[in-house]
Amino acid sequence: MRKFLIFSFAILILISASLAYSSFYNEKWETLTASISLIIAIISGWIAYETFYRQTLSNKPQIILRLDFRSRYDLVLLVTENLGAKPGFNIRFQWNKDLLNHKGEKVTFNKSTTQPEIPVLNPKESTSIVIGTPSSIYEKNKGDNLDYTGMIMFQEALNSKRKSSYPFHFSFEHYRLSPLSETEEPKTMYELQKIPEKLDQIKSELASITKTIQNLSTDKKEDKQL
Repeated sequence: MRKFLIFSFAILILISASLAYSSFYNEKWETLTASISLIIAIISGWIAYETFYRQTLSNKPQIILRLDFRSRYDLVLLVTENLGAKPGFNIRFQWNKDLLNHKGEKVTFNKSTTQPEIPVLNPKESTSIVIGTPSSIYEKNKGDNLDYTGMIMFQEALNSKRKSSYPFHFSFEHYRLSPLSETEEPKTMYELQKIPEKLDQIKSELASITKTIQNLSTDKKEDKQL
């Protein structure tokens, strides 16, 4: 529909420009004035259409797929996000080449073959799934092209059978030589998560030492009584 409208506007502009040129050449000034007015009206109509079209687009769901190397320490995530102003329903992905995780399994947000991968994604909402570690991804795919393309399909309303679709494209290639941590925060948080476990180990060791000391003390008292 949009291509047809663009073609129609282009044809009208060409016809109006031809009329204007012919009127100028033949010195028909009234016709020239009318032709110029028509051109201005067509351009104004195009601007109004573009404004309406872009406003309509901004109110629709905008589902994207992207890679996330930075949120989790030493992990790569595949993120689906809705950048639009309305929720997207029954979201599915059609891959031209399967994306495999560290286990060699196809990456999917839902393992069900009968249900959509994501039932609903609200505005500014996102969900993610682990692909693997950066080192494992590049080691397993040495020499392979790590560009991924496909189609994102979803419904704009639950009570409508009409489906929207558009292509997606993302790549691991430009991350090969890139520093994966802009700051030390992810690694710091990862290391801090180990503290409770280490404290439990220390607590267990102290309890064991205390018990040993108490046993030794008891044994000494018994020896003295004998």
